[in-house]
Amino acid sequence: MLKNVELKPITGTFVNMLISDTGIINAGLKEWEQDFRMMKAIGMDQLFIIRTECEQNGVYLSAEDPRSTTWPEDESLLDMVFRLGDKYGMTVYLGGPQGITNLHLGDWKKEVDDNKRYYDRTVAKYAHHKCFKGLYVTLEALPWHFNFLDICTEVLVYMRKNFPQMKTFMSPSFGGPLGDMAHRYTPDQWVDIYGKYFYDRVAGLLDYCAPQDKIAAPACRLGEIMDNGLTEWYEKVGLLFDKCGIELWSNVESFQRPFPGHGEPPAVFRQADYRTLYMKLSEASPLVKRIITYEFFSCMSPNTEWGSARRLLARYLEMIGKSPALINEIYG
Repeated sequence: MLKNVELKPITGTFVNMLISDTGIINAGLKEWEQDFRMMKAIGMDQLFIIRTECEQNGVYLSAEDPRSTTWPEDESLLDMVFRLGDKYGMTVYLGGPQGITNLHLGDWKKEVDDNKRYYDRTVAKYAHHKCFKGLYVTLEALPWHFNFLDICTEVLVYMRKNFPQMKTFMSPSFGGPLGDMAHRYTPDQWVDIYGKYFYDRVAGLLDYCAPQDKIAAPACRLGEIMDNGLTEWYEKVGLLFDKCGIELWSNVESFQRPFPGHGEPPAVFRQADYRTLYMKLSEASPLVKRIITYEFFSCMSPNTEWGSARRLLARYLEMIGKSPALINEIYG
């Protein structure tokens, strides 16, 4: 155990009902209820619906698909998330649509229009839920492709103008490849480019931002923890956000990116190594206001596809001073 390190607990999670990049859960109402009970018990009280409509090559997926629930209590998974959000005292941030065809064709203004129409319709549909308090800008990209910064700026302007009662939230990535695909952004480059072309432009429009941390390997040699660069990222991005009036959070990934040089296949996102999670929490805790994760339901829940997710949850509870016995009490 680390000495004299106070970890901030994870207080929120994304919920992904459409894309199975971190595993297929096939959860029923019993399993969803167990996960909500566990989150409530350990202080996770925020939900970020990562995307609710997704299109690629003319094929659409929807969180409102009536086939997504096989129980009578809910018309769809999106209905269920809002109902359980109310029941368990959560705060829910609604993410919007993502049109891959729009992005690949460079039709970024159509993507903005699709987002506007979606939020008009869906905010009205779910406005009566007391848990519904925020909106999430869904698009994840890099500054140099898909007109990412233009789309996000226009969507934030629309959110603030038309839904001023809602908090706004984003989760871009630290690092990421430059346009040459051979090098990665340094913290200084990231702050300069995002600051100049985006965050300065949306000051007053964006309330919270939780960058994806990306770094996976808990580097250590002969018992000495090595610098992995995360602290520099949080410090420099934090200064930018202070200037722009944006609260810095962290999106600590609870899935595992491959360790460089260790043979894992790319784009296989299993649950994280618990040492990696420990590293991320210890680096972020002193420098951010809040920690959330992608994603409890598919990476930390005992109900997920990956068998050691239950043990990851047990190790996490030990990290924050809670007993893993709680897992058996809720999940059996």
